[in-house]
Amino acid sequence: MEVAALLAPVKRERSPSSEHTLEAPRAKRQADEQTGVTRTPVKFPWRECQELDDVQRLKIKEKAVKQAKENCNKIRALLVPALAAVDEDPDSKNAVIIGRKIIQQWLDQDDTTQQALKNHQVLVGVEGPTGAGKSSFLGSLLRIPELLPMGQDNDTPGHEFRAEITFRPKVEVENDLESLLKELNRYKDLITNKFHEEDDDAQDKADAITESRNKIEYELPKIKAVWGIEKDYLEQAVASCPEFRTYADVAQGILRKNNHVLKLLDSGRVETHYSTAKKLAGIIKPYLDSSVMSVGSHVKFALWPLVKEVHIYAKSEILKSGITLVDLPGCGDATASRSEVAQKVSSDLDVRIIVTPIIRATDEKQGQALMQSGFDEAQMRIRGKLDGNGFGVVVSKMDGINVDSYIDGCDELLNDEQVAQERDRLTYLKEESQRLRPKYTTLRNNKKTAETRKKAAQDKYNTALENQRRKPSAIPGQDAERLMKIQAVVDQHNEAYADADRKLDEYETHCRKVDDELVYLKDWLAHRASQTRNKRVMKRMRENFAIRQRGFGEASTTKKTQNEEDQRFTGIPAVEQWLHRATLNKREKHLDEILDGYQSQLAMMRIYSQTSGKHGDFDFTRDEVEQAVARTHSIFVEKLSATLKGAAMEIENLDPLEHRDRAIRKFVAEANNIAFRWAYKFPDDKQSTLKISFVKRL
Repeated sequence: MEVAALLAPVKRERSPSSEHTLEAPRAKRQADEQTGVTRTPVKFPWRECQELDDVQRLKIKEKAVKQAKENCNKIRALLVPALAAVDEDPDSKNAVIIGRKIIQQWLDQDDTTQQALKNHQVLVGVEGPTGAGKSSFLGSLLRIPELLPMGQDNDTPGHEFRAEITFRPKVEVENDLESLLKELNRYKDLITNKFHEEDDDAQDKADAITESRNKIEYELPKIKAVWGIEKDYLEQAVASCPEFRTYADVAQGILRKNNHVLKLLDSGRVETHYSTAKKLAGIIKPYLDSSVMSVGSHVKFALWPLVKEVHIYAKSEILKSGITLVDLPGCGDATASRSEVAQKVSSDLDVRIIVTPIIRATDEKQGQALMQSGFDEAQMRIRGKLDGNGFGVVVSKMDGINVDSYIDGCDELLNDEQVAQERDRLTYLKEESQRLRPKYTTLRNNKKTAETRKKAAQDKYNTALENQRRKPSAIPGQDAERLMKIQAVVDQHNEAYADADRKLDEYETHCRKVDDELVYLKDWLAHRASQTRNKRVMKRMRENFAIRQRGFGEASTTKKTQNEEDQRFTGIPAVEQWLHRATLNKREKHLDEILDGYQSQLAMMRIYSQTSGKHGDFDFTRDEVEQAVARTHSIFVEKLSATLKGAAMEIENLDPLEHRDRAIRKFVAEANNIAFRWAYKFPDDKQSTLKISFVKRL
C-alpha cells in the first residue's frame, strides 16, 4: 500500500503578493468551485492491478499489506504513549484537545486488523485410506520428512518446531462415558426383552439391538485405550444403575482411575517445542496416532481419545501464504471413531487433497469413496455454488509395481514386440550374471597366487644379485649365467601375474556392463509398465500427478545417478503450484479485506491530522453542531419510526399462501415428469440419459 500518499501533508501555497518578481515561479492555482482545478487523486497499485496475472496481483497486495503494517506500527508507537499520558490525568482537558475518542477508535480498529491478519488460515486437508502415504507426502511438502509420524515463524533458539495439543473438554469426556454406560444397560434390556410394549415388531427390535451394539462398539475402544477397562468390568459397574447408583458416579470413578488423564483434561492444553523436527515428532507421536504413552514404569495408556486437535508450527515455504495443512486420520482406520474424525472435519476445509495408492486408485473402497465425495463437491463448486479449485487427487506409491506380473496381465504390453525383446534380453543377462558369479573367486585366487609367485621370484633374484656382489664366483661368466636363469623365472612370473590381472579386469568390466544393462532394462520395463498403468488410471480419474514424490528428499541430499530423479520429477513442485492456484481466491480475498482495513485506518489518521477543513478554519465544536441539528434530527427520527411501523403492519397483512391453488395446479401438471426423470443425474436436461448410481444393500 502506498501509505506515504495518505500520510503526506496537504501542500500549503503562499498567498499571491505584489512582492513577487518576474523571476519568481508562478504560484499554483488553488482548487475551488470557480477554477475547477483539483488535486490528483491518490492511486494505489493494489486497487489497479486487476488486469495483471494472479502471481503479480498477489505479490503487489502482499507487499502493500507489509508496507501498511509497518506504517501503522509506526503510528501506533506514537499514539499509545500519548493516550497513556492523557489517561494518567482524567480531569485534564487534554483528552478533548487531542481527540482521545478517535485515537482509541483507531487503536481498536488496528487491533481488529492485526488479529484478522494473525488468525488467517487456509485449511488444506489431506485425506485418504490408512497407509496411503499421507504423512510421507506432507513431510515432503513441508521439506521436513521426519516431522510427522508414519502410518509459523519463530526464531527463538530451541523453538524452531513447536506444537500445541488441545484436549477435549472434561465435561464432554464425562458425557461420553455416561452415554456408554446407559447404552450398556439398554443393550442388556433389549437382549433380555424387557421392553415388551415396544417390541411388537421383530424387525424394529433387531434394528434397535444393532444400533445399540454399534454405539457400544464405537465408544468402547476409547475407554479401553485410555483406562484399559474391558466390557465385562463396565457391565458389572452399571448393574446397579440407576436404582442404587447414578451413571455420573460410575463415570467419575472411571475418570479417577487414571490421575494423569485427569491432569491433562484439567489443563486443557499442552505446549512443547524443540530445536529439531525429529525430537518434536517423538514427543507428539502419542497425540497423533494410536500408540501408547508410558508414564513411569507401570502406567501405559493411549491419548488419542482425549485429543481435540494438534497444531504444529514450523518454518516452511508452503505455509508462508497462510496455508494450514491438516493431516486427517486415515479413513478406514481400525478404530471407527478415529476414521470418523476425517469425515467431520472435511466440511470445514477450503481445499481437499485425496491421497490414494495408484495400485488401487480406482478400485480401493475408501479412496474411491473419498474421491467421489470430493468430485461431487467440486461439481457443485464449478456450477457456481462454491469455488471450483478446491479438490485434487494425489496418487502415491507410483513406483510400487510388480513389473513382471503387470506385463503378464496386460495384453497391450504382452503383445508389444519391443517389450518382448527386452524381456528376453533381461532373462539372458540374468542367466549370464549367474554364470559369471562363480568365476570371480577363481580369477581373484589366480591373481593372488601369481602375485605371490612373482614376489617370491623377485626376492630370489634380489638375493642372488646381493650374494654376487659380496662374493663373486671364481669362474668367469658363471654369475651372469645364474642371474639370467633367475631373471627368466622372474619374467615368466611377471607375465603370469599380468595375464591373471588382465583376465580379472576383463571379468569385472564385463560384469559391470552386464549389471548396467540389467539396471537399464529393469528401469525401462518398470517405466513402460508404470506409464501404461498411469494412462489407464488417468482415464478413470479426473486428475492426478503422474510423478513420484518418494525421491524428493533423496534428490535434495544424495548424488543423482543415471536413473535417479531430481526434485522436478518427484511430484511435490507440481502439488505446490496447484495448491497456490487452489487457495488463490481465498488468499486474495483476505488480502483485500486487510488492505481495506488499513486504508480505513490511514484515512482516519489523515483526517485527524489535518489542521483545518477544506474551506478554511472552523471555530465551532462538535457539540455545538449536534445542538444545532437536534430539532431536525428528532423530527426525522419520528417520521422514520412512523414509516417503519406502517411497513411492518403491511408485512404482517401479507398472505404467503395467496397463490396456493395456482401452485398446486402447476405441481400436478409437472409431477409425472418429475417422477419420471427422478433417477436421472440431470433431470432438467431432456437429452441427458445419464442416471444416478445407486448403492444396493442386501
